[in-house]
This record gives sequence, structure tokens and C-alpha cells, in this order.
Amino acid sequence: MSIRTTVVGSWPIPFGQRAKLKQYYAGELTDEEADSTLAAAARIAMDEQIACGLDEIMGGEVFAPDFLHHVPPRLAGLKTIRARDTSKGYDGVGIYEVTGKISAPLGTGHAKAFRRESAMEPGLQKASVPSPLTIGGGFRSKDRPRHLNDMIEIVRDEIADMIAAGAKEIQLDAPAEAVGLVMGSSSVDELLPLVTEPLGAAEKVRRSIHFCLGDISRTTATEDQNLRNLLPLIQKLDGVVHRVHIECSYPGQWQERHILDQLPGSMQIIAGIADVKSSPDSEQSLRDKILQLLEIIPTDRLLVSSSCGCGRVPHDEAIRLMRNLVKASAAIEG
Repeated sequence: MSIRTTVVGSWPIPFGQRAKLKQYYAGELTDEEADSTLAAAARIAMDEQIACGLDEIMGGEVFAPDFLHHVPPRLAGLKTIRARDTSKGYDGVGIYEVTGKISAPLGTGHAKAFRRESAMEPGLQKASVPSPLTIGGGFRSKDRPRHLNDMIEIVRDEIADMIAAGAKEIQLDAPAEAVGLVMGSSSVDELLPLVTEPLGAAEKVRRSIHFCLGDISRTTATEDQNLRNLLPLIQKLDGVVHRVHIECSYPGQWQERHILDQLPGSMQIIAGIADVKSSPDSEQSLRDKILQLLEIIPTDRLLVSSSCGCGRVPHDEAIRLMRNLVKASAAIEG
């Protein structure tokens, strides 16, 4: 059985579309005014993934400068304290105050993007959306449980919309949960409903969850690195998700790869071994990692992937990294 290859979500913005997309990201163009540019950029992103030979592609998330921080300006019930500044990395993350019930009259943008992308590319099966905590965990609020419940409702509705658009797999991006567990600042009991309740809208499709330590400007949200702190939450997700994507490209994560054999047998494991935060891994180094993973994980449960989205990676490096991953997998199959 072959070892399938995939990518987390984002892809570098195609050169020819960048000027107009910057206008869109700045709020100078509406969704409708930018539609043709967004479609052209997504088409290129998906074509490049296909050309790399990836078995499972994604839409590229070209509709936003990063996977997350375009969302708050689309929401009602928030007051902007400091607008997002994409040039400043983590220091430029937007700050928002909750002023009432949070709602998404325009959606978060993820379902609208999937509709556009899947209409062009029938091979696109998977759609992704950030978790409620990832989107709203940093909001300033006098009633945190209430505003997180609002975010659960928003993400659940977005997932339902993506499924109505034809998505066969839903990926919940959960870096905030991963960072909280790795740093010891969050408990499993606190995080579990923030994951399971939104995914309740995806009962009839494949459900995946992506854990990483965050990625803004190719840096993580924490220097702490381990997999063991993720294990209790993942074990609680037995029967909830079919696949778990785990970033394991950092030394501290890779040293604990043996923990992956303790994941529920019902789950496929997507190992994020192709590091998007450094120079592209060589085909040989990726092949060696796959062979080491096969000592732990049965072939029919293993997929390999980028460690996180490729959207912040230089364009040529993203293509080289994914080609190397595909060639490494193919060499083992042979």
C-alpha cells in the first residue's frame, strides 16, 4: 500500500496575483470585487500542488495573508483595539474586544473559498477552518465562556456550509490547543468541547484535526517542543476524528515520535515531517524519516505532509519541499 502525501492548507501567493490580493487583504476590495483574482490565484496554487505529485491537495488559502487573522474583521460583536499588521509577525497580531454576541454574517471566508476552489478542481476534497479557540482565544472579554460558545457556533456553521458545498473531509486547525497543552496552560477537559462540538456538524464526512505550534512569519508561538502533552487530548478524540495531523519536524517533537504508536488505532496519522520553517528538507532526509515512522506506524495508517501550511515559505522552496516529500515517499513504495 502506498504512503500518501498531502499538505496542511496554505500555499504561497502566486506572483502575478499579489498586487491585487494585497488590496483585498487590506479591505480595499470586497469578496465579489476580488473573486476573479482569488479564483486565478487558487487555480495556480492547486495546479502547483498537483504538479508536485501530492496525492491530496488543498485550496491554498490564497484568500487571506495567513490562515487566521483575516477572520476577526469579518465578525460582528467585536471592537478593534489594534488592527492586524502582517509585517510584524506575532507582534502584529490584532487585538479585539468583545462588545456583544459574536456572529459571522459573512462567514469566516473558508466555506466561500472552498466553493470557489472546488468548482474549479474536482480533485479538491478537503476543506479547513481554524478552531474556535484559535480564532477567538485572544479576544478581550468579560465573559470568556460565552464568547467561546459564540465561536463554537460560528465554526460549526462554517463547517456545515463547507459540507453543503461538497467537502468530503473537514480539517480543524488547532494550533491554540496544541500550544496550550505543550506549555501546560490548558487542560484536556477545557479543550475537548472546543474541538468536538464544532466537528459535530461533520458527522457524515471524514474528520481531521491539525496540531502544530503555530506559524506566523515562519516562527512558532512557543519554544517548548513535545508530543507527549498532546496525547491525552488525542486519545479522547477516538471516534471523533478519523485523522490526526501532527507537526513533528522539530527536534523535541521528533525525539518523541515513539508516542505516535499510542494513538488510537482507529485514526490515520498524518506526520508533518516536511519542515516549512527552515530550508527545504532533502529527499534523502525525508525518506529516512518515513522509514523510521514505519517502524512505529503501520503503512495503512500513515500519511506524510508538510509540518504546517506552506503559505509563508518562499515559492520555489515550497515547490522543492513538496517534490522532495513526494519523491521520498515514492522511493519507499518502489
